[in-house]
Amino acid sequence: MMLIGELAQKTGLTRDTIRFYEKMGLISASDRPAGTRVYKEFSENMMERLLLIHQAKTLGFTLNEIKQLLQAWGDHSKIPKSEQVRIVERKIEEISQKRHQLAEIESYLTVKLNRLKHEINR
Repeated sequence: MMLIGELAQKTGLTRDTIRFYEKMGLISASDRPAGTRVYKEFSENMMERLLLIHQAKTLGFTLNEIKQLLQAWGDHSKIPKSEQVRIVERKIEEISQKRHQLAEIESYLTVKLNRLKHEINR
């Protein structure tokens, strides 16, 4: 178990981001009373989950999509398998479209670069 500061340090995320993800229901913490204060403790599983969330965001998933997938793949999922398949298929299609767009931009920039180099070498 670890406190939010240690979790932030290990994941590279800010404390505010971790609190936000907890409020969204993407991660959970246990309360640990200490005198008049209550500290949030996070398990090692939450660290792994945060890293998964961060990676999914980097790949273009929205937080709502990530939440749906985490719920779908949880032990007590109420999302039908057909809906899980639909979510993943839709994201694969979006990634494919982005890859195509990036290839077009790369092609355009390569042509532009070659023209610029040609003009320099004249």
